[in-house]
Amino acid sequence: MTGRTVLRSISADGRWWPVVVRRPVPPRPGPEWSLARVTMAGICGSDLRGLADHDTDGTCDSVVPGHEVVGVVEDGPLAGRRVVVHPLVPCAARAVDPCPACRAGRFGQCRSFWAPELRWGKSLGFSAALGGGWADRVWAHRTMLRPVPAAVPDRTAVLAEPLSVAVAGLREVRDTAATEVAVVGGGTVGLVTLVAAASVLPGRRLSAIVRHGFQADAVRALGAEPSIGPPELTLDGPALVVDAGGTSSSLVDAMRAVAAGGTVLTLGNPEDCADLTPLWLKGLTLVGHLEHSAHDVPPPALADSLDEAVRLLAATPDLGDLLVTHSFPPDDLVEALAVARSRETHRAIKVVLEHP
Repeated sequence: MTGRTVLRSISADGRWWPVVVRRPVPPRPGPEWSLARVTMAGICGSDLRGLADHDTDGTCDSVVPGHEVVGVVEDGPLAGRRVVVHPLVPCAARAVDPCPACRAGRFGQCRSFWAPELRWGKSLGFSAALGGGWADRVWAHRTMLRPVPAAVPDRTAVLAEPLSVAVAGLREVRDTAATEVAVVGGGTVGLVTLVAAASVLPGRRLSAIVRHGFQADAVRALGAEPSIGPPELTLDGPALVVDAGGTSSSLVDAMRAVAAGGTVLTLGNPEDCADLTPLWLKGLTLVGHLEHSAHDVPPPALADSLDEAVRLLAATPDLGDLLVTHSFPPDDLVEALAVARSRETHRAIKVVLEHP
């Protein structure tokens, strides 16, 4: 079986570059893995950064990008079911004994990711052997598949992965006494963090610091109060601020906006070191979080953050109409990437590839 695949390959100048090719589907990774036909995949900021990164040591192989995946399972117990895919490949998917992090439900810190003989990369979207959402098909272990309710369209289901990250991160600070929660970032992660906060931290006043007017409109549509532009350094801001921008500047903005003695939760992975002056000046607590988790939480919330994300999307099936602003067929990948990189020009929030 062959299919369209987007490879992140090394160009002559040492830079990653997307190449659309047709090639055989990689062999089945193991007996508990199923093949899913991709119907929609998101373009994430980490994908854009990955395509821009230079190969500094010559050791990187080509990979198939795309870790925000909606598809239809083609074989196995869930054959015919529409699913979202948990992109991480922790111990259970590798058929090894669970490490301490996996036993604790902290899949983003799986010890397998640090093994020198690591197969497949840490997740879908960073591997050639498993595929990724920018290809026609992707392999997924049975523990990575989450059925999607029929009432949730693909353009909403594609938000499950970033929403899961937001749910997992906010659970790390759910015991906060903050009465107001501010989010820095008007992109997909920032906006779904508002959705997650309304569930994980109910009763708090929600606000968001964004860059553009169209992002402020989306914040208002989600019932939160927006402000535009970088915040001033203050001692009297919200007691909890979430950095959902994933950049050094967004982390600095979060530390400037939070109250003295407050907490900053960062959901992203800044590309370089931020100015940490507000951290010591204001006596802040900085909480880092990445990826998904399955911590014990009080009912009725579900323990697994991706399960909880699917539940929240089932309650807001029209969310994709607000946040998914641009959709392209995979053959128009270059145009899709251009739109995703020029968000202000195109008023873009979430850009997706919609497979025929």
